[in-house]
Amino acid sequence: MFSPKIGRWLLAISFVPLYFLVQWLREYPEFIETYYSNGFYRFWSQGIRYVLGRFPISIGDLLYIVVIVWGFIRIRKHFKGKTPVRSLLLFVGTAVSLLYLLFNLSWGLNYHRISLQKSLELNTTSKDSMALFNLTKDLILRANTLQLKLANDTKNGVSVPYTTKEILEKGIQGYKVLEKKYPSLTYHHEAVKKSLFAWPLSYMGYAGYLNPFTLEAQVNQKIPAYRLPVVATHEMAHQLGYASERDTNFIGYLAGIHHPDQYFNYASTTLALSYCLRDVYRESPKRQQEFIALLNPGVLKNFQESNRFWETYQNPLSPYFESIFNRFLKMNNQAQGVKSYGQIVQLLLAYHAQYPL
Repeated sequence: MFSPKIGRWLLAISFVPLYFLVQWLREYPEFIETYYSNGFYRFWSQGIRYVLGRFPISIGDLLYIVVIVWGFIRIRKHFKGKTPVRSLLLFVGTAVSLLYLLFNLSWGLNYHRISLQKSLELNTTSKDSMALFNLTKDLILRANTLQLKLANDTKNGVSVPYTTKEILEKGIQGYKVLEKKYPSLTYHHEAVKKSLFAWPLSYMGYAGYLNPFTLEAQVNQKIPAYRLPVVATHEMAHQLGYASERDTNFIGYLAGIHHPDQYFNYASTTLALSYCLRDVYRESPKRQQEFIALLNPGVLKNFQESNRFWETYQNPLSPYFESIFNRFLKMNNQAQGVKSYGQIVQLLLAYHAQYPL
C-alpha cells in the first residue's frame, strides 16, 4: 500500500523533474506563447486580478509576511531541538517544490515565450549611432516641451499633482489607447497597489515588482512621484504576461506615451531619454554632454531628484541585492541580467523608425 510518508518525500524531491520539465519547455517558445501565455495565463491572470484587484491592500504582500513568519517559526523549532533534521528537510523540500510549481504555472513560464520584438514585428538592426543620436534629440525636444507645459517654467522640475492612488488608477488609460494599435496588449481588471515593503524596497533598489503568485503589481510609493506613472505601466506589462525586463520597459513606455495624461507622457519620455543618454555615453561621452546641455534645467532637476533618492538608500548590501536579482534574471532566460533593462533602446530605435516622435 502506498505510504503517505513516501508521497511527502516524492513531493519534496519533485523539484528536480519539474526543473528539467521547464528547461525542456523553454525550447518551444511558440508552444508557450500559444497555449500558455495567450491561453491558460490570459484567463488565469484576468480572473485573479478581478478578484484581488477589489482589495485596496496587497494580498500578496500579506502572504509574503505570513510565509516568512511561518518559515521562521519552523526553522526556530528545529534549532530548539523540537523538529528532527529529516522533518526540516522534508518541510524545506516540499516548500521549494510547491513554490517552483506555483511560480511557473501562475506566471513564470512567460519568461520563455517569444520576444515582444517578434510578436510586434519590430525590425531591429545593428546599432546605428546616427539613429541613436537623432532619437535622443527628439526625446530631448519632447521632454523639454512637456516639462515647460507641466511646470510653466523651464527652470522648475515637474511636480505630479496626483496622489499615488490616483496615479495607479490612471495607468489603465494608456493601455486603453494602446490596445487599439496592438490588441495583444489589451489590459483588463486593474490590480496595481502600493507596496507594504516600500522602505526595504528602497534599500534594495527596486521601484516596483510583480507578485508572481497573486499577480498583483506593487509600486514603491517612496520613489519620486514623476517616475511613478511609468513604474505603474511597467508593472502592468508584467501582469499581461511579459516577463522580459526589456519588453516590459518598452510596453510601459508605449502605454505612457499613448496615455491621454501629459504627466504619464513626461514620465515615459524621460525614462526613455535616460536610457538613450546612457547609450550615447558609450558611443561618445562628449556627445552626451552636448545633449545634456540641451535639456531644460527643470528636466535636469527631475533627473537629479531620482539620483538623490537612490543615493540616499545606498548601503553596503546594495551590490548583493543587485547580484541576486541579476542571477535570478539570468536563470529565467534573460542572458543580460539587469542589463536587459537598458536593451529598451533597441526597441525604441526600431519602433520610432516606423513611428517617429
